[in-house]
Amino acid sequence: MGDNRITLRMSDVELDEIDDFLARHPEYNNRSQLIRHAVMDYIKRVERGEYRQKGVRVEMEDRLLTILEEYVEFRYFKSLDDLLSFVLRTIAMDGTLSRILRGYVGSLGDLRLEGMMREAWEERHRRR
Repeated sequence: MGDNRITLRMSDVELDEIDDFLARHPEYNNRSQLIRHAVMDYIKRVERGEYRQKGVRVEMEDRLLTILEEYVEFRYFKSLDDLLSFVLRTIAMDGTLSRILRGYVGSLGDLRLEGMMREAWEERHRRR
């Protein structure tokens, strides 16, 4: 695969900002290297859901994230969002999520819901 050129238009202010950054970060040899790195990092972060306006941000160990990303790379899932939605739907439907949450709440013995909040919580769980 050969290198391809693209044209990117930037204002003088943006170029000055890049040049100032390069002066402080000698690990980047030039503007092109910095921009390539920045674009690839941005794509990775978007795919991980870090730049979402809505939704939930999930933090996990790199080892687990790597495993999940492999499922996406092998095209078992369209995206990490798709994979995580599938996992959550599956564990919610088979009762695993409920058991996990009950175990977690039960382990917080010093935290108690009081009054109406507790009644509402119990009512929601009776319906399930």
